[in-house]
Amino acid sequence: MSTLIIFIIVALLFAITLAVFILLPWLQTQDHHAIANRADNQLLTLNIEVFKQRLEELDADFAEGQIDEVTYQTQKLALERQLLDISDNQDTRHFTPNWKSRLIVIIWIPLLSVMAYVMIGDRTPVYQLWDAQNRLGQVADDLLTAKIDTPPEWATKDSVGLISAMQTNVHHHATDPLRWFRLSEVFLALQAPEQAIEALARAYRLNPDDEKIAITYAQTRFFTQGGVMDDKTRQVVEHILAKSPKHQGAQMLMAMGEMRAGNYAQSRKWVELLRSEIQARPGDHTQALNSLSELEQTINQREAQGKQAITVNVKVTPEILGRVKKGQNLFVNVRKMAGGPPVAAKKLSADSLTINGMAINISDNDSIMPTMTLSSAISANEPLVITARVSASGDAMPQSGDLTSNPVPLEKTADSTTVLIDKIVP
Repeated sequence: MSTLIIFIIVALLFAITLAVFILLPWLQTQDHHAIANRADNQLLTLNIEVFKQRLEELDADFAEGQIDEVTYQTQKLALERQLLDISDNQDTRHFTPNWKSRLIVIIWIPLLSVMAYVMIGDRTPVYQLWDAQNRLGQVADDLLTAKIDTPPEWATKDSVGLISAMQTNVHHHATDPLRWFRLSEVFLALQAPEQAIEALARAYRLNPDDEKIAITYAQTRFFTQGGVMDDKTRQVVEHILAKSPKHQGAQMLMAMGEMRAGNYAQSRKWVELLRSEIQARPGDHTQALNSLSELEQTINQREAQGKQAITVNVKVTPEILGRVKKGQNLFVNVRKMAGGPPVAAKKLSADSLTINGMAINISDNDSIMPTMTLSSAISANEPLVITARVSASGDAMPQSGDLTSNPVPLEKTADSTTVLIDKIVP
């Protein structure tokens, strides 16, 4: 049975139940007091008819001359007073519904409910999701449970519907880490790293001891952030190494992360540990050893370039520091005073930013373009400025609400400079 039919049946049952509850007072047996009131009303109605007949007879007697005018007016006034008393005592508050009024309410409540659901908003996306679940739900489940590795050709023609069906399936089985992991692979194939990281984070929280999930999560975070190992990534990698000290994927991440952080001695230790473990294994590992040699050369090169770094002391006012939240990012950019893209940029976690500020080294290792390094721009006497910005979104472009500094000119001979974050981007 399709989801649409199930929804309609459930909605109708709910609406009919609501109508019955509204009609319940009408359907219940009336109490003795209400029955007595209705009986009294019937007697009073009969008495009113009798009084009306007596008035007609009195009018006829007067017209025939059987009674004089004084007697006529006296008796008429007495009858009218009695008639008014009867009318005041009649209970007109009670309404006795019939089967027609009950049927109208039972029909109109479900009908109005359906009209409200359809007319209040556009339900097309909901109908499309239901249709995708009906057509592709089983394929999505087979993909997420690793029963099949690739979807059938007919299913790939509706990639949006297939992804919607997979996301719905995952949320229906929210405690299954395998489904979250498989969903992250789909997002990575679609070049949607943020969604992939979110899915991997759910999978890791559900099963942090699964090394495949953990290393994939750490690698995706590391490379998505441009090779920066943040606190969360480091925590995941260290958890892997605590359980499996010889896990080469985790060791390689530590080597690259320490290199990007400027901890070159630690990075070399990880490289040497990897090399010794690879050499201890039987077989030909020439390619892996060559890769380690290239990484070691990169470490040496970055260390040499880092010695020519400029120290940027990032300060922040107390008022602005109170707006910095955990998990936000700190961007330090060096760009030409005339404008254009940054010559060098560094992205760090803003969690370490305190009232005393923090010192950041920026060098050719942080250059955006290999053809225009920081040192070459300084040597060419290009007027440069340095800015610092705390971003909640993590976007390289300034957004409204970001915390930023004024541009500070970079002196050619200076080996350090200070920037102050003291305003909010409007």
